[in-house]
Amino acid sequence: MSPPADPRPPRQAEAIRAARRALLEELGVDASALGESFLDAPVAPRTRIAAIRSALARFAADRLAAVDATIEFGGYQEAGDEISLHMPTTVTLRDGVEAPVRATITQKLVPLVSDLAHRGEAAVAAELRARRHPAAREVERRLRAAPPSFEGWTLLAAPDIARAFLPHPPLLSDRKELYLRLRLACTHAVDRTLFAGLADRNPGFLDYLQCFPAARRIRRRVVAWLGPTNSGKTYRAMQALAAAPSGMYLGPLRLLALEQRDRLVEMGRACSLITGEERDETSPTHSSRTVEMADFTRRFAVCVLDEMQLAFDRDRGWAWVAAYCGAATDTLIVTGPVSAGPVIQHLAELCGDTLEVHPLERLGSLAYEGVIDWRRVPPRSAVIGFSRALVLELKAMFEALGQRVAVIYGSLSPEVRRNEARRFREGAADIICATDAIGLGLNLPLERVVFYETDKFDGQSNRRLEPGELLQIAGRAGRGPGATGWVAAFSERDGQRIAAALAAPQSTPAPDRLPAAPTPMHIQAIAAHLGFNRLGPILEFFRTRLTFPGGTFFPEVQTDVIRAADLVDTCAPGLPIETRYTLACTPIDLEDDHFRHRFADWLEKLGDGATVDFPRRLDRSGGLESLEDTLKLITVYRWLALKFPGTFTDLSHVEALRRETTEQTQAILRRNWGRHGLARRECRQCGRALLPSSAYRTCRECYAGGRG
Repeated sequence: MSPPADPRPPRQAEAIRAARRALLEELGVDASALGESFLDAPVAPRTRIAAIRSALARFAADRLAAVDATIEFGGYQEAGDEISLHMPTTVTLRDGVEAPVRATITQKLVPLVSDLAHRGEAAVAAELRARRHPAAREVERRLRAAPPSFEGWTLLAAPDIARAFLPHPPLLSDRKELYLRLRLACTHAVDRTLFAGLADRNPGFLDYLQCFPAARRIRRRVVAWLGPTNSGKTYRAMQALAAAPSGMYLGPLRLLALEQRDRLVEMGRACSLITGEERDETSPTHSSRTVEMADFTRRFAVCVLDEMQLAFDRDRGWAWVAAYCGAATDTLIVTGPVSAGPVIQHLAELCGDTLEVHPLERLGSLAYEGVIDWRRVPPRSAVIGFSRALVLELKAMFEALGQRVAVIYGSLSPEVRRNEARRFREGAADIICATDAIGLGLNLPLERVVFYETDKFDGQSNRRLEPGELLQIAGRAGRGPGATGWVAAFSERDGQRIAAALAAPQSTPAPDRLPAAPTPMHIQAIAAHLGFNRLGPILEFFRTRLTFPGGTFFPEVQTDVIRAADLVDTCAPGLPIETRYTLACTPIDLEDDHFRHRFADWLEKLGDGATVDFPRRLDRSGGLESLEDTLKLITVYRWLALKFPGTFTDLSHVEALRRETTEQTQAILRRNWGRHGLARRECRQCGRALLPSSAYRTCRECYAGGRG
């Protein structure tokens, strides 16, 4: 008696291979190179035996695409045993103007496979490419009989067609997409004509580098000091600036500009301080500025551009790009991490600068300490969180343990931040709780940096910190020659991220996408040529319609500036367009209704020619948030007073209120919050610190791991 048949089906791959062999034998191509290749092709996990002919059709199209990448697989129709292929062709729009498109041709599968097996892919592809496409001729006939009424149709040229139709030409069968591309090409033609007219009237309009004529007249020497934190790059730059007969320092923060001004004064060199809200001109030759306040009209012997990696910053990168391209200086000294090297090299080539690159090593060491117990954070440590609320809760938590705590976060006024840093330096505080505002410019005697977390909300989403961002903050530890800086975390997850960032080389951003903000020349030229009077549409036109040749610079206008421009257009429409652009750049949070209404009121008074007094009735509750809001409004008023001194004249009252508000803020921060009902708590699973406001009994990591 024979054994029963094995009820188990054969393995899928074996079954698919057998079906392929049977099909190839049926077509008479099983002994060809094509047949053998199809037989040996990998079997996907979801491949069905019923789809073997479809798979052969796809395989045949791939063989054609291997010799001619313009041929694409369009599909397989089982009913007619037909394969569809998308082939490149052209449609003549007008005399001398052609558009690339894709036509669909259908082929019976059996003859096509036989042709490929016996004649080869190259011969078949060439024959298919040589075919005429009736669909293209029909489209040409329709365009001749009824040309589109799109503005710009008569202006169409090859560059407009290329921008709209490449790199993925539309299918002739998709008439809606075809006419959409034609309309887009006509828009490009109109823009090209407009920009040609603008360029004729303003030769530098489309050449961003020519927006800075003073810098272009100088053969600049660029010196790049590149290295990690605590490598001495800024020290070397400031030594050169102090020795120069004239110079300008450009940095990312008012606090940093103030620190470098004081450093130059200590070296015996008088120096002015110029930021968005103050102008202390004590020297005719040297100035320390925030980067947005760069002077592009004067020639300097030396200019220092600090933290060049911020050229890639989403919100402020345009200011570093403008400062590099526009500084009229004999020697431009640029500092930043090694990852900033490619962008400096690229800009030097574009500007025709001679470049010297000096890589530096950290003067001490920076090491990962591991996960530490939050209840035993040693003195001279900084604990990092990424929101104001988190920093204040950390303050309360550590004060409940008996620690003396200083705090630093972005919405504190520069004076308060400076005082808090001084408290820490002088030993009046044991530890400092801070946001990433500590990562730029604050030189503190830190032995370690401890991350409470390594995620932050960046205004759009909660994201993981990039390795470069972690290193920028961690590098504040261990300042000085030979010092060891320690970096630690409160959780294993964050610790692994920190250790990886310390071990891996920094990534280097591509230097060919640099933001370029509109200059007053762009604003005036667009307004005059297009007849626009509203600033908002001018900025939208610059951002969405302009293209700088060469591919390095792209037009950038922040959404906040466009939002402010609409408000300025509404409240002060009679002001000159360049004045309205200055007002649109005011550093004010228009998401806050209180600030928005106040700013609108000031704009109306400015437009009417009236003076603007600072409000006498403000929230006097004394709460920390209300004091911070008062200081923000004071900053806006002082910024406007620098631009419009004849209108914003209430500076004596503003200065007195600023001193009073700063003192009240400082007094609140010096209180021991741990004695006011904000007690520490611990995760019931791992013992990690929980914030006083947390509604949960486990930390985020334990909850994510299913241990909650």
